[in-house]
Parts: sequence; structure tokens; C-alpha cells
Amino acid sequence: MGRVQSLVRSLWFCAILIWLCPTNPAAAQCQSAPAAYSAACADMQSYISPFNSTIASQWKDSKSSSAFGTELLGANSNISLTGILSAQAMTRVQTELDDLSKLGLQFVTIGVSFPILYEPFYTYNRDPQDYASVLSFYQNVMAAVHQKGMKVLIETTVVFPDYATDLPLNAYYATLSTTQFNAGRAQQALIVAQQLQPDWMNLGSEPDTISELTGLPAEYTAAEWATQVSTIVAQLRSAGIEGKPLIGAGCGAWQQGGSDYVTALMSTGIDYFDMHTFSVDMGMLNDAVQYIDMATAAGKSSAISEVWDHPLTDAQLQGLTEYGIINLLAAAEPYNDYSFWATQDAQFLAEIIELAYWKKLYYVSPFESELFVANVNYNEYSFLSGPQLTAQETLEEGVALNDGILSPLGLWYAAAIKSSNAVTLSAAWNSGAAPVAPASMISIYGTNLATMDTQATSLPLPKTLAGASVSITDATGVQTSLPLFFAGPNQINAEIPASVSVGPAVIAINTPSGTVDSAVTLSQVAPALFTANEGGQGAASAQIVTNELNGQQITADTYSCEDGSCVGVPLDVSSGATALVLYGTGIQNRASLSDVTVTIGSQTLPAFYAGSAGYAGLDQVNVMLPASLAGSGTVNISVTIAGTQSNVVTATIQ
Repeated sequence: MGRVQSLVRSLWFCAILIWLCPTNPAAAQCQSAPAAYSAACADMQSYISPFNSTIASQWKDSKSSSAFGTELLGANSNISLTGILSAQAMTRVQTELDDLSKLGLQFVTIGVSFPILYEPFYTYNRDPQDYASVLSFYQNVMAAVHQKGMKVLIETTVVFPDYATDLPLNAYYATLSTTQFNAGRAQQALIVAQQLQPDWMNLGSEPDTISELTGLPAEYTAAEWATQVSTIVAQLRSAGIEGKPLIGAGCGAWQQGGSDYVTALMSTGIDYFDMHTFSVDMGMLNDAVQYIDMATAAGKSSAISEVWDHPLTDAQLQGLTEYGIINLLAAAEPYNDYSFWATQDAQFLAEIIELAYWKKLYYVSPFESELFVANVNYNEYSFLSGPQLTAQETLEEGVALNDGILSPLGLWYAAAIKSSNAVTLSAAWNSGAAPVAPASMISIYGTNLATMDTQATSLPLPKTLAGASVSITDATGVQTSLPLFFAGPNQINAEIPASVSVGPAVIAINTPSGTVDSAVTLSQVAPALFTANEGGQGAASAQIVTNELNGQQITADTYSCEDGSCVGVPLDVSSGATALVLYGTGIQNRASLSDVTVTIGSQTLPAFYAGSAGYAGLDQVNVMLPASLAGSGTVNISVTIAGTQSNVVTATIQ
């Protein structure tokens, strides 16, 4: 980032102070969402953005050996006997694997839930011959996955009666006592471990869902859930199951009293804690971190076997019991299928990927694997009900699978989970998984990106420097070359052209030794402020403009630098005729000037200009400094555009 910031200081001759400017018609991220979903988008973003700041400040960019996968839906036991025993079952699985393998997955998640591999159930159902056929199907699935070079996570909870409608599940569950149910689940888990031999086996991360589907019991307490898990683990251990598969269990991030469930599970004999999370609202991402940290403190590793950001608001979730929450999550799930969510989905998944590295998770498995293949256009299908939307998504996914293509989100995910990929950030600060904006400056970090350090010396900016060039493929599939400010072996600074469409995108860096990818999310605005120390923190890289009584206008830097260290200089604001000019990037696409505010200390002030500073990707925000700020000392400063906040910088006010 440093080379871009040095360039910014040299370009201030181009950054003419503009006091009035017409508004830009581009919309901020959630303002582009359909009206019916704007509240959910804004509510979700109010949690996603701060969580990104948490990760950016605490994760030190070191990558652990976390594995990344997604669901193999064609083998999920919820397709029931109709799907499993279909003549086309393995063809569907193979086609899906062919497409998912393009994502570069390390594993796939397969739901093999009770009682789909419990032989006594088939006696109850009067079709005992089907048990061997179902077991054979899953053995063939395992062979097909391993042929692709991928590992397997099997989740073994309970089959959903609403999906497997050809089975008498409700009637069967009603015949079981708690003891019989626990014993049956333990027996099926042993069959899975011995006959399928997955790498990991999750015994369940939604005790509330299991209890609601079976009625055993009315609702699991932490102790009752731990008892069921202990029963299963004990039978597995007595049969010699150690090491493979590793055995996990957990709870949902929404679980009320979730910390009690985590504590109870630590003494059940599991190898690791496995969590589900389907919402960012109500602080669930912070709860997830808390539960993972609790497991770590107890000497257990953690994993996330199901994760997505279902479109909900705090108001919808407030006051609900666990049953209310899981039913609301299920009702919201079909609406994940709309393509306009892809920008927010990518930002959310980028944070989950970084969370995996930060907390050294065994694995992460995004839930909505079909969205990596295809999604539904809201403008064409907004009238559909939830079930109709699911059917339309299934239809479009089938077409895409047969064509062997991935969605823009799928292409993004493939780039995001590559172990050898590059990292793209705002040029102003280490923004973690935060989006960047069209018409903004970015920094790309990697190794062997260019032959030598080379600075652009002419306008227009070149498209090739030091043997390196960069292009971006946006969510519409359009590929665009990026103008370059600087190229070096470990860093490239470039501009995202204004013409690039928002959404999940993939940057390709053509280096002298080959092509390197970088996943990035583009949002209409991504405010980031430059700092004098060139790290995104500390004294703002800014100017103060004072209007003297004699009509003279005096401009000065807000900082001074000596021996490589920059600090704020005392600013006199007592006259009330002083403006602060903050330099940044990712700002000029704001929809309306009224969307832009500047927080200085405890005061939130309106910007009187927010837009281009007159050079490629360089923006500025101008704000009047009221005399009431006099004597504030060193204050924190940030810019917020339509709910999206920049990094925090400082200035000193005398």
C-alpha cells in the first residue's frame, strides 16, 4: 500500500478543491437491492461490515490448512428413496461432481442422515431389500468423490419428512423412545464410519431442528443433547473408530444459551466442535467466534459444516425461540436464490474464509452449493413463491450443470479458496474481506508478480509494467484490463475502471511466470481513507483549508513526517471557517451527497463535497470543521456512505 500512498502525495497538484459538485447517479450497495429486500440487505450489511473490521484487525494474514468445500446435493439423503434408487442417480452425482470440481474444492459435504442407512427402518417400511441398494449407492458416491481427489464430510442427523415425502418418517419417529432413537442414530453412525469411511463425520449441529422434526424430546437441553452425542461417540469408540473419521458435533450460532451447549459437548468424546450459521443478524457472527474460542480453550478444534447469509432482519428474529428461528431461516432460504444477493454473499463468504484461516478451522462448507452453478434473476421471477423459486433454481441449476458452467459467484469462490492466489485490497488500508469499488485504487499482493519495481511515469496509465498485466472479469462476464500505477514482485497497484459492474469478480494477474487469480467483491462504494504513515491507520493524509478574513485561502497538510514517522499537527478551527479535505478512494460513486457523513470525535457532520480528486481512482471528501471542535486533541475520523464506514484515521485539533 505504501507505494500508492507516496504516489497520492505527489498527485495533490491534481486534487483541486471543489466546493460544489453535482451528485453521481450510481447507487450504494443496498440501495440497488429491490425495495422488498432493502431493509434485510441494510440490516445484514450492518453486521457484515463491522465483522470484516474485526477480522482485518485481528487476523495476521497467515493461512492455516483449512479445507474448503460445499454440498453434494445429488447425494443428500433428503432426496429419499425416489432419488437414491433412480436409474439416473449416479449420473446426476457424476455431473454435479464434474462441475463442482472446477471450484477446486478440497472436499464435499454429503448428508447421510438417520434412518436412511438404518436397517431396522427398512423392515418397518416393509422394503428390506432397499437397504443394500442404498448402501451401494453411497459407496459408489464415495468412490466417485475420491476419484476427483476430494475428501468427504458426512453429516448424519435426521432425514426431513417434508423432503422425503415417499417415506413414513413422521410415523416412524413416533414409534421411537429417546433411548431407541439415540441407539438407532449410533448404529447408523457406525455403518457410515465403517462402510463409507469419510474423513470427517458431523453427528449434528442443530439439536433444535432434530427435536422439532422427531419430537424427541420437545426441545433438547444442553445436557440432553450432550447425552445423545455421548451415546453415539461411545459406540463408535467401542467399535474402534479413532482418527478416521474425525467425529464432530455442535450447535447453531442462533442457539439460545449456545455457550451451555458448547460446554456440555466438550465432555462427550468428540474430536472437534462443528457449527452451523445461517444468519449474520443479532450478532450471530460474534457468537460464532465466541463458541469457537470456547472450544479452543477446551482443547478442541472447530469447523463450520453449513453456512450462508439468509436474508433476514433483527426485527424478524427478535424474541423468537429456537423453533421460531429455524422455521424462519427455512422460510427465508429460497430467497437466497436471487442473483442480486451475489455481492453480499461474496463479501460474507470472504469473511468466513478468513475466519477459517484466523481460527484454524478444520473446514468450511458453504450451504447453497447450487448458487455456485446458477441463480435466479429477480426481475424475471420476483412473483414466485418460495417453493416455486426453489423449483426454478433447480431447473436453472440443471441446465448449468449439463452445460458445465459456473455462476459468477462460483467463479469467485474458486478463486477465493485457491491456496496460491493473490490478495486484493483497497490501496488505502488493509480492508480484509471488504469490497472495493469501480473507479478506485487497489493493491494486489502476492509473490513473483512482476520482474522488478516499476512506477508508471506517464498518462494515461499503462496496462503493462515490469512484465505484468492485470485484468478483471466482472459479474456480467466482461473482462477489462486494469491501468497500473506500480508493479513489483510482491505488489501491484492498479485502478478498477469505472465501467466494471458490481458483484463477485475475479482478477487475473498475468505474471512473467504464469497467471495468478484473486477473488474480489465489487460494490458501488467502498470508502477508504489514506493515512500519512501509509498503513490505513494513524494521522490522516489530509489537508486543512482556512478562509482568512482578508479573503485569502490557506492550504496546509494536517500532518508532519520525520524519520519515516508521521504525526498530526495541531489544527486551529476556532474561526469556524476551516475545511478538512480527506483523501481516499472508493468514494466517488456515492448516490447522493446526503449519503456521505464524516464522524470527527463524537460529532457526525455532513460532507459538502465527496467525489473525484481529479486523478484516476483518487477521491476526496470535504467537510467544514465547526469551532466547537476546538480543544478536542487527537480525534478519530471516519467517512460513512449509505451505512458503509471507512477505516478510522486521526487528526489533532488544538
